[in-house]
Amino acid sequence: MVNKGVLKIKRSWVIPLLVGLLVVGVTGYWGYNQYREKEQLEVYMGNKYQQAFYELVEHVEQLQVLLGKSLVSTSERQNIMLLTDVWSHANTAQAELNKLPLAAQTVYQTAKFLSQTGDYCHAAARQNAEGKALTDGNRKQLEQLRQQAIKVADNLHNVENQVFAGNVNWVELVKSAKNSLDNGDNNLPDNVNDSLDSITDEMDNMPVLIYDGPFSDHIVNRKPQDLKGEEISRDDARQRAAKVVNISNEESISQGTTINSKIPSYNFQIDAGDEGTYSIDISKKGGHLVTMLNNREVDKSSISQSEAVDKAGDFLAINNYPNMESTYSEIKDNIAYISFAYKEKGIIIYPDIINVQVALDNGQILAVEALSYLMSHHSRDLEEAEIGENDARERTSKTLEQIENIRLALIPQASLKETLTYEVRGTIGGETYLIYVNAQTGEEEQILKVIMGEKGTFAL
Repeated sequence: MVNKGVLKIKRSWVIPLLVGLLVVGVTGYWGYNQYREKEQLEVYMGNKYQQAFYELVEHVEQLQVLLGKSLVSTSERQNIMLLTDVWSHANTAQAELNKLPLAAQTVYQTAKFLSQTGDYCHAAARQNAEGKALTDGNRKQLEQLRQQAIKVADNLHNVENQVFAGNVNWVELVKSAKNSLDNGDNNLPDNVNDSLDSITDEMDNMPVLIYDGPFSDHIVNRKPQDLKGEEISRDDARQRAAKVVNISNEESISQGTTINSKIPSYNFQIDAGDEGTYSIDISKKGGHLVTMLNNREVDKSSISQSEAVDKAGDFLAINNYPNMESTYSEIKDNIAYISFAYKEKGIIIYPDIINVQVALDNGQILAVEALSYLMSHHSRDLEEAEIGENDARERTSKTLEQIENIRLALIPQASLKETLTYEVRGTIGGETYLIYVNAQTGEEEQILKVIMGEKGTFAL
Protein backbone atom coordinates (compact mmCIF):
# COMPACT_ATOMS: atom_id res chain seq x y z
CA MET A 1 0.00 0.00 0.00
CA VAL A 2 1.40 3.35 -1.11
CA ASN A 3 2.13 5.98 1.54
CA LYS A 4 0.45 9.10 0.09
CA GLY A 5 2.38 11.45 2.40
CA VAL A 6 5.65 10.20 1.15
CA LEU A 7 4.45 10.47 -2.45
CA LYS A 8 3.37 14.05 -1.87
CA ILE A 9 6.74 15.00 -0.49
CA LYS A 10 8.50 13.44 -3.44
CA ARG A 11 6.34 15.43 -5.85
CA SER A 12 7.38 18.60 -4.07
CA TRP A 13 10.94 17.89 -5.21
CA VAL A 14 10.03 17.86 -8.89
CA ILE A 15 10.23 21.58 -9.66
CA PRO A 16 13.53 22.21 -7.80
CA LEU A 17 14.93 19.07 -9.41
CA LEU A 18 13.95 20.24 -12.90
CA VAL A 19 15.42 23.66 -12.21
CA GLY A 20 18.61 22.03 -11.00
CA LEU A 21 18.82 19.85 -14.06
CA LEU A 22 18.26 22.89 -16.27
CA VAL A 23 21.05 24.79 -14.52
CA VAL A 24 23.37 21.81 -14.89
CA GLY A 25 22.40 21.52 -18.54
CA VAL A 26 23.02 25.19 -19.26
CA THR A 27 26.29 25.09 -17.34
CA GLY A 28 27.32 21.96 -19.18
CA TYR A 29 26.45 23.51 -22.54
CA TRP A 30 28.41 26.64 -21.67
CA GLY A 31 31.32 24.52 -20.54
CA TYR A 32 31.18 22.48 -23.74
CA ASN A 33 31.22 25.66 -25.83
CA GLN A 34 34.23 26.90 -23.86
CA TYR A 35 35.94 23.57 -24.47
CA ARG A 36 35.18 23.71 -28.20
CA GLU A 37 36.48 27.27 -28.48
CA LYS A 38 39.65 26.28 -26.66
CA GLU A 39 40.04 23.23 -28.87
CA GLN A 40 39.59 25.32 -32.02
CA LEU A 41 42.15 27.85 -30.78
CA GLU A 42 44.64 25.07 -30.12
CA VAL A 43 44.11 23.68 -33.62
CA TYR A 44 44.65 27.15 -35.06
CA MET A 45 47.86 27.67 -33.09
CA GLY A 46 49.05 24.19 -33.97
CA ASN A 47 48.55 24.96 -37.66
CA LYS A 48 50.47 28.24 -37.30
CA TYR A 49 53.43 26.45 -35.70
CA GLN A 50 53.33 23.73 -38.32
CA GLN A 51 53.33 26.32 -41.12
CA ALA A 52 56.36 28.03 -39.55
CA PHE A 53 58.16 24.68 -39.38
CA TYR A 54 57.48 23.89 -43.04
CA GLU A 55 58.71 27.37 -44.02
CA LEU A 56 61.87 26.73 -42.02
CA VAL A 57 62.47 23.44 -43.86
CA GLU A 58 61.91 25.08 -47.25
CA HIS A 59 64.37 27.92 -46.62
CA VAL A 60 67.07 25.55 -45.34
CA GLU A 61 66.62 23.46 -48.49
CA GLN A 62 67.05 26.62 -50.55
CA LEU A 63 70.29 27.34 -48.68
CA GLN A 64 71.93 24.11 -49.80
CA VAL A 65 70.66 24.54 -53.38
CA LEU A 66 72.02 28.10 -53.64
CA LEU A 67 75.34 27.10 -52.08
CA GLY A 68 75.62 24.32 -54.66
CA LYS A 69 74.97 26.82 -57.46
CA SER A 70 77.67 29.15 -56.11
CA LEU A 71 80.20 26.32 -56.38
CA VAL A 72 79.25 25.70 -60.02
CA SER A 73 79.25 29.36 -61.04
CA THR A 74 82.35 31.04 -62.50
CA SER A 75 80.66 34.45 -62.86
CA GLU A 76 81.27 37.09 -60.21
CA ARG A 77 77.90 38.71 -60.99
CA GLN A 78 76.10 35.39 -60.52
CA ASN A 79 77.96 34.72 -57.30
CA ILE A 80 76.90 38.07 -55.88
CA MET A 81 73.26 37.20 -56.60
CA LEU A 82 73.50 33.63 -55.32
CA LEU A 83 75.38 34.43 -52.12
CA THR A 84 73.10 37.35 -51.31
CA ASP A 85 70.12 35.03 -51.77
CA VAL A 86 71.73 32.66 -49.25
CA TRP A 87 71.87 35.52 -46.77
CA SER A 88 68.19 36.32 -47.43
CA HIS A 89 67.02 32.71 -46.97
CA ALA A 90 69.12 32.32 -43.82
CA ASN A 91 67.49 35.39 -42.26
CA THR A 92 63.99 34.23 -43.19
CA ALA A 93 64.71 30.75 -41.84
CA GLN A 94 65.79 32.30 -38.52
CA ALA A 95 62.53 34.26 -38.34
CA GLU A 96 60.51 31.07 -38.84
CA LEU A 97 62.67 29.18 -36.34
CA ASN A 98 62.00 31.80 -33.68
CA LYS A 99 58.24 31.22 -34.02
CA LEU A 100 58.56 27.58 -32.93
CA PRO A 101 58.14 26.42 -29.28
CA LEU A 102 61.48 24.59 -29.12
CA ALA A 103 63.97 24.43 -26.27
CA ALA A 104 66.31 27.41 -26.04
CA GLN A 105 69.46 25.35 -26.71
CA THR A 106 68.01 23.79 -29.86
CA VAL A 107 66.98 27.20 -31.19
CA TYR A 108 70.39 28.66 -30.34
CA GLN A 109 72.36 25.97 -32.16
CA THR A 110 70.24 26.13 -35.30
CA ALA A 111 70.04 29.93 -35.30
CA LYS A 112 73.80 30.18 -34.91
CA PHE A 113 74.34 28.00 -37.96
CA LEU A 114 71.86 30.05 -40.02
CA SER A 115 73.29 33.36 -38.85
CA GLN A 116 76.90 32.46 -39.50
CA THR A 117 76.11 30.90 -42.88
CA GLY A 118 74.24 34.02 -43.98
CA ASP A 119 76.93 36.36 -42.71
CA TYR A 120 79.76 34.42 -44.34
CA CYS A 121 77.98 34.36 -47.71
CA HIS A 122 77.23 38.06 -47.45
CA ALA A 123 80.92 38.73 -46.80
CA ALA A 124 81.83 36.65 -49.87
CA ALA A 125 79.26 38.55 -51.98
CA ARG A 126 80.76 41.88 -50.91
CA GLN A 127 84.19 40.53 -51.80
CA ASN A 128 82.93 39.74 -55.32
CA ALA A 129 81.26 43.15 -55.60
CA GLU A 130 84.62 44.79 -54.83
CA GLY A 131 86.16 42.94 -57.78
CA LYS A 132 87.90 40.26 -55.71
CA ALA A 133 87.34 36.72 -56.97
CA LEU A 134 86.49 33.92 -54.58
CA THR A 135 89.59 32.13 -53.38
CA ASP A 136 90.06 28.38 -53.09
CA GLY A 137 89.65 28.86 -49.35
CA ASN A 138 86.32 30.60 -49.89
CA ARG A 139 85.08 27.77 -52.08
CA LYS A 140 86.22 25.17 -49.58
CA GLN A 141 84.34 26.98 -46.83
CA LEU A 142 81.23 27.24 -49.05
CA GLU A 143 81.40 23.51 -49.68
CA GLN A 144 81.61 22.87 -45.93
CA LEU A 145 78.61 25.14 -45.39
CA ARG A 146 76.72 23.29 -48.09
CA GLN A 147 77.42 19.93 -46.47
CA GLN A 148 76.31 21.31 -43.12
CA ALA A 149 73.12 22.69 -44.70
CA ILE A 150 72.41 19.23 -46.13
CA LYS A 151 72.80 17.74 -42.63
CA VAL A 152 70.52 20.36 -41.11
CA ALA A 153 67.92 19.75 -43.83
CA ASP A 154 68.10 15.98 -43.23
CA ASN A 155 67.62 16.46 -39.48
CA LEU A 156 64.66 18.75 -40.08
CA HIS A 157 63.16 16.17 -42.42
CA ASN A 158 63.45 13.61 -39.62
CA VAL A 159 61.43 15.94 -37.43
CA GLU A 160 58.99 16.45 -40.30
CA ASN A 161 58.45 12.69 -40.44
CA GLN A 162 57.66 12.71 -36.72
CA VAL A 163 55.17 15.53 -37.31
CA PHE A 164 53.44 13.46 -39.99
CA ALA A 165 53.42 10.46 -37.64
CA GLY A 166 51.66 12.54 -34.97
CA ASN A 167 54.58 12.37 -32.52
CA VAL A 168 55.03 16.13 -32.37
CA ASN A 169 52.25 18.17 -30.77
CA TRP A 170 53.07 21.86 -31.13
CA VAL A 171 50.37 22.92 -28.67
CA GLU A 172 51.75 20.62 -25.97
CA LEU A 173 55.16 22.18 -26.56
CA VAL A 174 53.67 25.60 -25.86
CA LYS A 175 52.14 24.32 -22.62
CA SER A 176 55.55 23.08 -21.53
CA ALA A 177 57.30 26.31 -22.54
CA LYS A 178 58.03 27.26 -18.90
CA ASN A 179 59.79 23.95 -18.31
CA SER A 180 61.70 24.48 -21.53
CA LEU A 181 63.01 27.79 -20.28
CA ASP A 182 63.83 26.40 -16.84
CA ASN A 183 65.60 23.17 -17.73
CA GLY A 184 65.77 22.84 -21.52
CA ASP A 185 63.32 19.94 -21.57
CA ASN A 186 60.99 20.31 -24.55
CA ASN A 187 59.05 17.05 -24.04
CA LEU A 188 59.86 15.87 -27.56
CA PRO A 189 60.46 12.19 -28.37
CA ASP A 190 64.10 11.16 -28.11
CA ASN A 191 64.50 10.64 -31.85
CA VAL A 192 63.19 14.15 -32.50
CA ASN A 193 65.57 15.64 -29.92
CA ASP A 194 68.44 13.67 -31.47
CA SER A 195 67.63 15.12 -34.91
CA LEU A 196 67.54 18.70 -33.62
CA ASP A 197 70.51 18.45 -31.29
CA SER A 198 72.74 16.89 -33.97
CA ILE A 199 73.21 20.35 -35.50
CA THR A 200 76.75 20.88 -34.25
CA ASP A 201 78.66 24.04 -33.54
CA GLU A 202 81.23 24.02 -36.38
CA MET A 203 81.14 27.66 -37.47
CA ASP A 204 83.07 29.45 -34.71
CA ASN A 205 85.63 31.02 -37.08
CA MET A 206 83.15 32.66 -39.45
CA PRO A 207 83.06 36.45 -39.58
CA VAL A 208 80.04 38.14 -38.00
CA LEU A 209 78.92 40.99 -40.25
CA ILE A 210 76.07 43.48 -40.47
CA TYR A 211 74.16 43.67 -43.75
CA ASP A 212 74.00 47.30 -44.85
CA GLY A 213 71.16 47.37 -47.34
CA PRO A 214 68.75 45.47 -49.58
CA PHE A 215 70.08 43.63 -52.61
CA SER A 216 67.41 44.73 -55.10
CA ASP A 217 63.88 46.06 -55.40
CA HIS A 218 60.98 44.21 -56.99
CA ILE A 219 59.33 45.75 -60.02
CA VAL A 220 55.63 46.15 -59.29
CA ASN A 221 54.26 48.26 -62.16
CA ARG A 222 54.32 45.55 -64.78
CA LYS A 223 51.61 45.56 -67.48
CA PRO A 224 50.58 42.97 -70.10
CA GLN A 225 52.91 43.12 -73.10
CA ASP A 226 50.42 42.51 -75.91
CA LEU A 227 47.05 41.20 -74.75
CA LYS A 228 45.06 40.35 -77.89
CA GLY A 229 41.35 40.77 -78.63
CA GLU A 230 38.41 43.09 -78.17
CA GLU A 231 36.56 43.82 -74.92
CA ILE A 232 33.90 41.21 -74.23
CA SER A 233 30.72 41.38 -72.16
CA ARG A 234 30.09 39.45 -68.97
CA ASP A 235 27.65 37.18 -70.80
CA ASP A 236 30.26 36.37 -73.45
CA ALA A 237 32.80 35.64 -70.73
CA ARG A 238 30.27 33.42 -68.97
CA GLN A 239 29.79 31.37 -72.14
CA ARG A 240 33.55 31.15 -72.54
CA ALA A 241 33.95 29.87 -68.97
CA ALA A 242 31.26 27.23 -69.55
CA LYS A 243 33.05 26.10 -72.71
CA VAL A 244 36.37 25.77 -70.89
CA VAL A 245 34.99 23.10 -68.56
CA ASN A 246 32.41 21.75 -71.01
CA ILE A 247 29.36 22.67 -68.89
CA SER A 248 26.07 23.29 -70.71
CA ASN A 249 23.72 23.69 -67.72
CA GLU A 250 23.43 27.45 -67.24
CA GLU A 251 22.01 27.02 -63.75
CA SER A 252 25.38 25.56 -62.68
CA ILE A 253 27.19 28.80 -63.58
CA SER A 254 27.16 31.94 -61.44
CA GLN A 255 26.35 35.32 -62.96
CA GLY A 256 29.95 36.41 -62.38
CA THR A 257 31.78 39.19 -60.61
CA THR A 258 34.35 41.72 -61.80
CA ILE A 259 38.01 41.22 -60.89
CA ASN A 260 40.13 44.40 -61.03
CA SER A 261 43.59 42.85 -61.18
CA LYS A 262 46.61 43.31 -63.47
CA ILE A 263 44.45 41.71 -66.15
CA PRO A 264 40.86 42.89 -65.53
CA SER A 265 38.63 39.82 -65.64
CA TYR A 266 35.28 38.25 -64.84
CA ASN A 267 35.17 35.49 -62.24
CA PHE A 268 32.64 32.65 -62.40
CA GLN A 269 31.83 29.82 -60.02
CA ILE A 270 30.75 26.61 -61.77
CA ASP A 271 29.21 23.60 -60.02
CA ALA A 272 30.40 20.49 -61.87
CA GLY A 273 28.69 17.97 -59.60
CA ASP A 274 30.93 15.02 -58.71
CA GLU A 275 33.86 16.74 -60.43
CA GLY A 276 33.87 19.59 -57.93
CA THR A 277 33.40 23.34 -58.13
CA TYR A 278 35.43 25.53 -60.48
CA SER A 279 36.49 29.11 -60.02
CA ILE A 280 37.40 30.60 -63.41
CA ASP A 281 38.75 34.03 -64.40
CA ILE A 282 38.18 35.14 -68.01
CA SER A 283 39.90 38.34 -69.17
CA LYS A 284 37.70 41.23 -70.24
CA LYS A 285 40.00 41.88 -73.16
CA GLY A 286 40.03 38.99 -75.59
CA GLY A 287 38.19 36.49 -73.36
CA HIS A 288 41.38 34.62 -72.41
CA LEU A 289 41.46 31.97 -69.68
CA VAL A 290 43.54 33.60 -66.94
CA THR A 291 43.13 31.19 -64.03
CA MET A 292 41.07 28.13 -63.20
CA LEU A 293 40.91 26.26 -59.91
CA ASN A 294 39.08 23.16 -58.71
CA ASN A 295 39.96 21.96 -55.20
CA ARG A 296 38.35 18.53 -55.29
CA GLU A 297 40.29 15.76 -53.56
CA VAL A 298 41.96 13.11 -55.69
CA ASP A 299 42.29 9.85 -53.78
CA LYS A 300 44.00 7.61 -56.34
CA SER A 301 46.20 7.53 -59.45
CA SER A 302 44.97 5.77 -62.56
CA ILE A 303 46.91 7.53 -65.31
CA SER A 304 50.65 8.03 -65.79
CA GLN A 305 52.59 11.25 -65.55
CA SER A 306 53.22 11.28 -69.33
CA GLU A 307 49.48 10.84 -69.98
CA ALA A 308 48.80 13.79 -67.66
CA VAL A 309 51.30 15.92 -69.62
CA ASP A 310 49.57 15.01 -72.90
CA LYS A 311 46.13 15.86 -71.52
CA ALA A 312 47.38 19.19 -70.19
CA GLY A 313 49.01 20.04 -73.53
CA ASP A 314 45.82 19.18 -75.43
CA PHE A 315 43.76 21.32 -73.05
CA LEU A 316 46.03 24.34 -73.59
CA ALA A 317 45.93 23.94 -77.38
CA ILE A 318 42.11 23.73 -77.41
CA ASN A 319 41.92 26.86 -75.24
CA ASN A 320 44.05 29.02 -77.56
CA TYR A 321 47.44 28.36 -76.01
CA PRO A 322 49.31 26.59 -78.86
CA ASN A 323 53.00 25.67 -79.21
CA MET A 324 53.45 24.99 -75.51
CA GLU A 325 56.15 22.54 -74.42
CA SER A 326 56.26 20.89 -71.01
CA THR A 327 59.37 21.77 -69.05
CA TYR A 328 59.13 20.39 -65.52
CA SER A 329 56.56 18.45 -63.53
CA GLU A 330 55.93 17.06 -60.08
CA ILE A 331 53.36 14.69 -58.57
CA LYS A 332 51.84 15.38 -55.17
CA ASP A 333 48.69 13.92 -53.59
CA ASN A 334 47.69 12.18 -56.85
CA ILE A 335 47.86 15.45 -58.79
CA ALA A 336 50.39 16.25 -61.54
CA TYR A 337 51.79 19.80 -61.40
CA ILE A 338 53.14 20.64 -64.86
CA SER A 339 54.87 23.77 -66.21
CA PHE A 340 54.65 24.64 -69.90
CA ALA A 341 56.69 27.21 -71.83
CA TYR A 342 55.97 28.71 -75.23
CA LYS A 343 58.25 27.51 -78.05
CA GLU A 344 59.07 29.53 -81.16
CA LYS A 345 61.63 28.79 -83.91
CA GLY A 346 63.04 26.01 -81.74
CA ILE A 347 63.66 28.41 -78.83
CA ILE A 348 62.08 27.83 -75.43
CA ILE A 349 60.47 31.13 -74.33
CA TYR A 350 60.57 30.88 -70.54
CA PRO A 351 58.78 34.19 -69.76
CA ASP A 352 55.65 32.72 -71.38
CA ILE A 353 54.89 30.11 -68.72
CA ILE A 354 51.61 28.36 -67.95
CA ASN A 355 51.16 26.05 -64.96
CA VAL A 356 48.60 23.23 -65.09
CA GLN A 357 47.33 20.72 -62.52
CA VAL A 358 45.92 17.37 -63.69
CA ALA A 359 43.99 14.87 -61.54
CA LEU A 360 45.60 11.46 -61.90
CA ASP A 361 42.39 9.55 -61.18
CA ASN A 362 40.60 10.58 -64.39
CA GLY A 363 42.79 13.13 -66.21
CA GLN A 364 40.58 16.10 -65.26
CA ILE A 365 42.27 19.50 -65.59
CA LEU A 366 41.98 20.90 -62.08
CA ALA A 367 43.86 24.16 -62.36
CA VAL A 368 45.44 26.52 -64.86
CA GLU A 369 47.52 29.62 -64.12
CA ALA A 370 48.24 31.60 -67.31
CA LEU A 371 48.91 35.03 -65.79
CA SER A 372 52.66 34.94 -66.53
CA TYR A 373 51.98 33.98 -70.15
CA LEU A 374 49.41 36.74 -70.65
CA MET A 375 51.66 39.33 -69.00
CA SER A 376 54.73 38.39 -71.08
CA HIS A 377 53.59 36.95 -74.41
CA HIS A 378 54.05 39.19 -77.45
CA SER A 379 55.39 39.12 -80.98
CA ARG A 380 59.16 38.98 -80.62
CA ASP A 381 61.95 39.74 -83.04
CA LEU A 382 64.21 36.93 -81.89
CA GLU A 383 67.86 37.76 -82.51
CA GLU A 384 70.49 35.37 -83.77
CA ALA A 385 73.06 33.92 -81.41
CA GLU A 386 76.52 35.50 -81.64
CA ILE A 387 78.34 32.54 -80.13
CA GLY A 388 77.91 28.92 -81.15
CA GLU A 389 76.82 25.89 -79.19
CA ASN A 390 80.42 24.67 -78.97
CA ASP A 391 81.44 27.98 -77.35
CA ALA A 392 78.72 27.54 -74.71
CA ARG A 393 79.86 23.97 -74.15
CA GLU A 394 83.47 25.05 -73.71
CA ARG A 395 82.57 27.79 -71.23
CA THR A 396 80.64 25.42 -68.95
CA SER A 397 82.75 22.28 -69.28
CA LYS A 398 85.25 23.75 -66.80
CA THR A 399 82.78 23.28 -63.95
CA LEU A 400 80.47 20.52 -65.18
CA GLU A 401 81.74 16.96 -65.23
CA GLN A 402 79.33 15.94 -68.01
CA ILE A 403 77.12 17.92 -70.40
CA GLU A 404 73.88 16.16 -71.32
CA ASN A 405 72.09 18.67 -73.54
CA ILE A 406 72.31 22.21 -74.95
CA ARG A 407 69.45 24.24 -76.45
CA LEU A 408 68.52 27.86 -77.04
CA ALA A 409 66.25 29.47 -74.45
CA LEU A 410 64.93 32.99 -73.88
CA ILE A 411 64.96 33.79 -70.16
CA PRO A 412 63.52 36.73 -68.18
CA GLN A 413 65.66 39.11 -66.14
CA ALA A 414 64.74 40.94 -62.95
CA SER A 415 64.65 44.16 -65.00
CA LEU A 416 61.93 42.57 -67.19
CA LYS A 417 64.32 42.43 -70.13
CA GLU A 418 64.67 39.11 -71.94
CA THR A 419 67.98 37.45 -72.80
CA LEU A 420 68.72 34.80 -75.41
CA THR A 421 70.82 32.07 -73.84
CA TYR A 422 72.07 28.56 -74.29
CA GLU A 423 70.51 26.28 -71.70
CA VAL A 424 73.30 23.87 -70.79
CA ARG A 425 72.19 20.82 -68.85
CA GLY A 426 74.97 18.97 -67.07
CA THR A 427 76.04 17.16 -63.93
CA ILE A 428 78.62 17.57 -61.19
CA GLY A 429 78.98 15.36 -58.15
CA GLY A 430 75.93 13.35 -59.15
CA GLU A 431 73.72 16.47 -59.21
CA THR A 432 72.14 18.04 -62.29
CA TYR A 433 72.25 21.75 -63.07
CA LEU A 434 71.02 24.07 -65.81
CA ILE A 435 73.49 26.82 -66.67
CA TYR A 436 72.22 29.66 -68.87
CA VAL A 437 74.98 31.22 -71.01
CA ASN A 438 74.29 34.52 -72.79
CA ALA A 439 74.15 33.70 -76.51
CA GLN A 440 75.59 37.13 -77.39
CA THR A 441 78.33 37.68 -74.81
CA GLY A 442 79.05 34.23 -73.40
CA GLU A 443 78.42 35.48 -69.84
CA GLU A 444 76.74 33.28 -67.25
CA GLU A 445 73.17 34.56 -66.72
CA GLN A 446 71.45 32.06 -64.42
CA ILE A 447 71.89 28.69 -62.74
CA LEU A 448 69.13 26.28 -61.72
CA LYS A 449 69.44 23.01 -59.87
CA VAL A 450 67.36 20.18 -61.31
CA ILE A 451 65.59 18.04 -58.71
CA MET A 452 64.69 14.57 -60.01
CA GLY A 453 62.66 12.07 -58.02
CA GLU A 454 59.99 9.45 -58.20
CA LYS A 455 57.32 12.16 -58.21
CA GLY A 456 58.71 14.22 -61.05
CA THR A 457 61.35 16.72 -62.14
CA PHE A 458 61.54 20.42 -61.36
CA ALA A 459 64.16 23.14 -61.08
CA LEU A 460 65.15 25.52 -58.29
